[in-house]
Amino acid sequence: MNSVESGHKPKIFIIYANTGGGHLSAAKALQAAIDLRHPEQYQIEIINVPLISGSQRVRLLYESYNVMLRADPRYAKHGLRLLNAINVERAMIPWVKRGFLNVRRFLLRERPDLIVSVHAILNHSFVRALRELGWQHRVPYVVVCTDLTDHFLRGWANPAVTRAITFTEAARRQMIEYGMPPEKVVVHNGFAVNPSFFADGLTREDAREQLGLDRNTFTILISLGGMAIPRKTTAIVRMLIRSGLPVQLLVICGMNRTLKRKMHFVARTAKIRMHVHGFTQRISLMMSAADLMISKPGPGTIMEAVIKELPLLLDDVTEPMPQEKGNLAFALRHGIARSITNYRQLPRTVSRLMSDHTEYEKMRENMHCLKNEDAIFEVADEVLSLLPKHILEF
Repeated sequence: MNSVESGHKPKIFIIYANTGGGHLSAAKALQAAIDLRHPEQYQIEIINVPLISGSQRVRLLYESYNVMLRADPRYAKHGLRLLNAINVERAMIPWVKRGFLNVRRFLLRERPDLIVSVHAILNHSFVRALRELGWQHRVPYVVVCTDLTDHFLRGWANPAVTRAITFTEAARRQMIEYGMPPEKVVVHNGFAVNPSFFADGLTREDAREQLGLDRNTFTILISLGGMAIPRKTTAIVRMLIRSGLPVQLLVICGMNRTLKRKMHFVARTAKIRMHVHGFTQRISLMMSAADLMISKPGPGTIMEAVIKELPLLLDDVTEPMPQEKGNLAFALRHGIARSITNYRQLPRTVSRLMSDHTEYEKMRENMHCLKNEDAIFEVADEVLSLLPKHILEF
């Protein structure tokens, strides 16, 4: 009797921490792909690890990343360099012992059949917990690395995991350099993008109508990550408003409520149409409505924009965070983005893309060549193939 016939649904945990929005997006993408390919066959739970730890110290450690981003991304850069210099996760376990024990108790109580991590700074703790429970051979542990090239966080690589999945050969090579056994690292060319991004079938004009935008005006989507980096978002918006270009703006402020209030005030006095949003589940619709997107070089944004064939301007005014430098290089090398190195030059760059259809369409063509809508399903199949046979035949 297989697991479906018996009524037993294998339990899959997809674990993340809420440092920015990209990790949760990757988790939801994988969940959606499994549910679409195998409806109602698996019990999938997305787990925010700092919450289940029951530890204020653990939550503060992860929240410190968002605090640094709100203040100045350069602070986060130094923190990430520290994470690559030593295994901070291992070093912190004695200081957050209660949180670690709570995670182990959670696993013992919930008894997952498979765990998938979409975050770099969780893997040492979970691998250790599985080993202490004697489950390292019973519960497969899969890492899905969302960074696109090299020089990302060492925490993605843990030789004890069952499988590591990357999306480029460069990322695979970096995993191996960090100590992953080559036979455990696989590449799925394409990106971990939620199937909803290529299933809506909307035209730009229809998407704009749904959002209350003018159907015929060049539309720029501005989204600088989950914390929206207030200083940068404000500078970009003000420069575009003052440019006199015939554009309309969609501005996403993520989880930054202070920035959202400020942008609403700016929108009331702006001479161009400007719609302001906080954290939103409608990013796919907004990308469908846009002609151009301005963002930081986060891997999730780049992946989603490629699927939408939405040309990118990526912020390079200050040095990107170490784990995002490779993503910027990837986008520039493949001709799917242009970099912003000076906000004063932004109106000229936008104007050129609005008027030079050859350059603009070349960027879209490069995106078309890169995108692989099957990639997220291939990742889902790879993950499910690791479920122990006795679970599937329960």
